[in-house]
Amino acid sequence: MSFQIGQTVVRRDIHTDGRVTSAVAVRVIADDDRGVLTWTSAGSQVMWRTTLAGERVRRFSVAELAEVPTMLAPHQWTGTNVLCLTPPGASHSVWWFFDAAGAFFGWYVNLETPSQRWAGGLDMSDLVLDIWVTPDRQWRWKDEDEFAERTGHPDYWTEDEAAAIRAEGERAIASVEAGKYPFDGTLTDFKPDPAWEPTLLSPNWDRRGSMPPPALAAL
Repeated sequence: MSFQIGQTVVRRDIHTDGRVTSAVAVRVIADDDRGVLTWTSAGSQVMWRTTLAGERVRRFSVAELAEVPTMLAPHQWTGTNVLCLTPPGASHSVWWFFDAAGAFFGWYVNLETPSQRWAGGLDMSDLVLDIWVTPDRQWRWKDEDEFAERTGHPDYWTEDEAAAIRAEGERAIASVEAGKYPFDGTLTDFKPDPAWEPTLLSPNWDRRGSMPPPALAAL
């Protein structure tokens, strides 16, 4: 199935146990052979997993997550505006970050399972390890400690899978260093239509969609 340009869909992170970890309402900018390109502006609706007291659990350790009940809670995307390219079959997505004034300030390579498409959007499983890239294509790994903590845990990935995840990141780094698309300056001057409002979650944002969750075996 293809998405319509301008359509609002949801981009969901699905844990290996099938629970939705996060959901972000996004606007479809393109859906072609390069992938699904979406836009998320400040004020767009998101769902984050939090403690019952409302604290986000994004940085919680595995041990903490095993002891604390969590829930999905509504929030808004704040501080930045983001273009996100989800290439077909790839184990990563690429995000262009813009500040509140619309200035581009870097790319983010999010390592994740290949996305699964359903009528309401895209599902993937976040793989924790990421890469930050500055506008002059200087790069650095992110969240290596968190990635190492989860490696070998039955709820996450094996040592062999961790090596495949890092190899995916290294392939992205090679594209960064070579200045290949999407790290060639494409879309760094992107300007959204002034008439666009922040994107809202659809009534079916939590429908089962692609369940079971995306598989590491695709790496």
